[in-house]
Amino acid sequence: MSTNLWSLSEVLFVKKFFATILFALMIVTTARAAEFEMVEYSAQVKLQWLTAAGIPEAQKFLKLLDRPVFFSEENLDDFDRIQLVNSLYQEMNFAAALEYVRANNYSNVMDLACSFSPRPMILAQDGRKVVVGELATVCLIGDYFMDECAGKKARKNISYDAFWLQDKQGMMTSADKLKGKICIIEQGVIIYLTDENRAKMFENIRDVLKKHGGCMITSDFTQKKYFTEAATALFGEENAPTLYDETKIMYEKVFDDKILDDDLQDEQEAMEFLKTHGLRAEKIPLFTSEPQLFIKDKLSPAQIQKVNELAKKNYLWVITAL
Repeated sequence: MSTNLWSLSEVLFVKKFFATILFALMIVTTARAAEFEMVEYSAQVKLQWLTAAGIPEAQKFLKLLDRPVFFSEENLDDFDRIQLVNSLYQEMNFAAALEYVRANNYSNVMDLACSFSPRPMILAQDGRKVVVGELATVCLIGDYFMDECAGKKARKNISYDAFWLQDKQGMMTSADKLKGKICIIEQGVIIYLTDENRAKMFENIRDVLKKHGGCMITSDFTQKKYFTEAATALFGEENAPTLYDETKIMYEKVFDDKILDDDLQDEQEAMEFLKTHGLRAEKIPLFTSEPQLFIKDKLSPAQIQKVNELAKKNYLWVITAL
């Protein structure tokens, strides 16, 4: 037999080897796809709430997404109240970030894990440079939204970059696209991260702020208290804990994971956590004046009054590097 020919045992070994490699790749790819899928589901739910609040850009995005909504009165008990509370909470975060960036005249914005929010597009339409840091599938859909909805100015000023929040090089590479001080926006992520990934994210944010200057804004640290107050404003103190718990269960089903809402919910604990990672925080009112929210068209005068009172409370954290 020629020495260039493989024996049957060698051929079988090679086939088995490549089959094993292919199987491993399939497992990794499937796991990663499932992980992306969960994030994409959550992004769609948040877009559903912004749409229900009445934000026109969110309504356009949800129509373009062209998927059935996850939750309705058919599959979610107490749907009307849960939708109204979540829509209020999401729009207040959405609008508070817009107001802060505009009031402080930031020309550079990095919006982290903003899901399918139209906020980056609106800021880019202002003429600001905006980089969105998200997972790959969300970035692909975000780019599609921009191509379909954004004007020429916004399309030129916005980019979607795929990186993990604990990816130091990815975050810095995106930040380096922006010239001058940066306002980093992050809303709704901290409670889903492990201690290790949360620490890495804030270390990366510290490095970006040290290099470029600016700040990060978020309302995540006292999220549980803040959300409960939003529920109280609409449906009273006695109903607020139930509405929070029902929302938590809903999101845990979407993510197929636990929400770590006991972590960093104490103000002093959060301040110390930031300090250990080279950061400081100042708490300021969500809004400097009465907010003009689309959702107010769906509220009673008494509810609007309570929402205006909540808007004055110090739930926005402005974080800077030490």
